[in-house]
Amino acid sequence: MHRFASALILMLLACGSAVADNTPVAPVPLTIAQGALSGTTEAGIAVFKDIPFAAPPTGALRWRAPQPAPSWEGVREADKFGPICTQPKPSLLVRMVLTPPPQSEDCLSLNVWTPRVEAGAKLPVMVWIYGGSFKSGSSALPFYDATDLAAHGVVVVTFNYRVGLLGFYYDRALAAENPNEAVGNYGLMDQIAALGWVRRNVASFGGDPGNVTIFGESAGGMSVNDLMVSPAARGLFNKAISESGLGFNNPPTAEAAQAAATRFAEYNHASLDGATELDRLRALAPFEILKEQSSLPEFRTIGPMIDGKIIPESIGKAFAEGHIASVPYIAGSNSNEASLMDEVNTSTDDLLKPWGEFRPQIRKLYDPEGKISDDVLGQKLFDDEWFAAPARALAGFVTKTGAPAYVYQFGYLTQKQKSDGAAGVVHGGEIPYVFGLRGPLNDPVYSTYVKDTTADDRAVVETMQRYWTNFARTGNPNGEGLPQWKPASPGASITLLVDNDGTRTVEDFHKAQLALIISQWLRLAGLSAPQ
Repeated sequence: MHRFASALILMLLACGSAVADNTPVAPVPLTIAQGALSGTTEAGIAVFKDIPFAAPPTGALRWRAPQPAPSWEGVREADKFGPICTQPKPSLLVRMVLTPPPQSEDCLSLNVWTPRVEAGAKLPVMVWIYGGSFKSGSSALPFYDATDLAAHGVVVVTFNYRVGLLGFYYDRALAAENPNEAVGNYGLMDQIAALGWVRRNVASFGGDPGNVTIFGESAGGMSVNDLMVSPAARGLFNKAISESGLGFNNPPTAEAAQAAATRFAEYNHASLDGATELDRLRALAPFEILKEQSSLPEFRTIGPMIDGKIIPESIGKAFAEGHIASVPYIAGSNSNEASLMDEVNTSTDDLLKPWGEFRPQIRKLYDPEGKISDDVLGQKLFDDEWFAAPARALAGFVTKTGAPAYVYQFGYLTQKQKSDGAAGVVHGGEIPYVFGLRGPLNDPVYSTYVKDTTADDRAVVETMQRYWTNFARTGNPNGEGLPQWKPASPGASITLLVDNDGTRTVEDFHKAQLALIISQWLRLAGLSAPQ
């Protein structure tokens, strides 16, 4: 997302911190079922990169569920990131701050940061899922360097999953080819396969396979919600954190996805009536698929779909009716999610049209004195309707299952952002605080700003990391010395605010606005409000 990328880069440049050089170590005597691994150390944290968790999804395995991971002889050097999954092009964010790894369909690998390479240490495990609109993304981004997070006594795992048409593509011919497999949601199946690998192997890295927290942002936050709903992911995680993960969005059905698949096949002169046509599509070079992904209007929106197996129903409905994993849950958003509006081509009129007879009511709630412009109204409505309201509603639904849930909004701005007149924290702007303001010190542009990191910036990092790792440890983010974060409850508007006025729980955050948005969504979805 170009606007998001450029805004996040400015924030990262304004508040970076030094990254210790990777120091190669002798091959670590660490062996998993696939073979032996040798990693590196950084600031006392052992790091293992590019570990395959599934077979390469190439050739006949393109558009197949992930298959068992390969083994190897001897010691595998796990000191560099593997290829990123094939995507249209590296994002502006990636291109400006690092030389991206090569792209390949052979990309299903993961990375592990651990403070204790000791089987039986039983440290909490945190598994990160990256964002990128389900069209791009990579676990190799420097902002996902988990060295600082792991120093809080947790094992952190990041991984790649298939994106774009290589990760989310449905047609009936594929279903007929492998009738016992799920079809379409290959990117989500990769995520589930990675969690299965964690369950089987993380103990060797000092992690507790019975205490796994999934967390992710944007498409990664949406994935967290998808995994909460997916029967195929049950038992593979014990807690969940959805950062800017929406929740009221409706995935397309497999039937709708079939129409797009037919158009794709026609474009390639394949009828999708059998294996011969599938062979033709599988023979396409990845760049040809990506070219069509960008040019065909049917693929402007790519992502998870309701397939009956991986995702059996719409996400909001599943949460509302309790068809979810009953696990401790955090959901939240940032203070300027409207930074996405241009990227998703949404206007104030687009946001107000569905309100119909309620349009005057919603306008009065946000602008009781009639003083704000339509643009500002649209931004406020976008922030709440797309992000804050779903976070509050989904958290309330989780509490109905008996599990605790917590809601936050992140609005902390650096001094540079404030002096630049930032409207708030952009989409994705919380990520550097969760991971520790890490970045590529060897980048000449980035490194000039490292010295500008302030004590206040570092205090917010510490607060966010302690909340997240406390939650991973016990299911409760609170701890000694932290401002009290009160849990959510159905129908309430309890929210932890993290901004320049401090960190504190607010009992009535946007109470009337969010209540109206949630009630409208429930009405349109034919659902009842949480009690």
